[in-house]
Amino acid sequence: MSNLGDLEAAVVGLIAAIQSGGSAVFRSASGFSDPDRKRSTAHLRRQVAPAALVIYSGRLRTDAAESVVGLEKLTVLVSAENLRGRDDPRTGDGTWHGGFELLGFTTTALDGVLVQTDRRLIAIDEQVAYADETHVVYEQRYAVDRVAELAAPTFDGVALAGAGSLVNVVVGEVKAETQTFAFPGIDGVYRHHLGMRSRPIVWRGQLRASSDAALNTIESGIEAAVANPGAFTMVDSWSRSFADCVCERFVRTKPRRRHPTRGDALQPFEVHFAQLNV
Repeated sequence: MSNLGDLEAAVVGLIAAIQSGGSAVFRSASGFSDPDRKRSTAHLRRQVAPAALVIYSGRLRTDAAESVVGLEKLTVLVSAENLRGRDDPRTGDGTWHGGFELLGFTTTALDGVLVQTDRRLIAIDEQVAYADETHVVYEQRYAVDRVAELAAPTFDGVALAGAGSLVNVVVGEVKAETQTFAFPGIDGVYRHHLGMRSRPIVWRGQLRASSDAALNTIESGIEAAVANPGAFTMVDSWSRSFADCVCERFVRTKPRRRHPTRGDALQPFEVHFAQLNV
């Protein structure tokens, strides 16, 4: 099978594996090749709901002026059905998953996950593709990014976020402190260099652990690093080394969640550092 075929099959497998209460959430999950939304929606409505289709929909262009072909795109269509109508197709009725709940399942299962070892799915947007009194179909779009920073970043030699978490390291600006002054009648400005100032570095992503207890241990380690006044060396996923860093803040950016296929505990987060001596 081609790389795109393997990618489609991997995403279909993730959706088919989603469970709730020990049972599969989707009764049908498959790939499809027609990019036309009306035809795709009509095909999906013929499947037994809840159902999902995964469609390869081309590539993003990262630089249109230079026609640089960028990331692959996948479209995921999700359908919910309730023959009693009213709001039940969207909200569910307690015994059947509504469209909103299905969107939560697929987003948690797909957004940020690694497939084919080094491909990460990134949610772009979602919208309603079709709706009537008994059916609703939602469309989600994902970009597929090739990940090079697979190694976990470290602080004082410790992978604070754990080995299985998704972490992006964002290195902030380098800034010099200066004073400028001028003399009346003399063109130009004089600049006095007062030295370098600290550089911000942020770890941003999703903490992942096999259980709540394991995730609690990771979070406690990060909080201990914030409480430690010492400055240490940070090494990011690209093997860049930053000396004299302090850990300043740990932010849980969203509520903790449970991965619907693997059962992992998930916590979106940010950790803010400052490199004191650039």
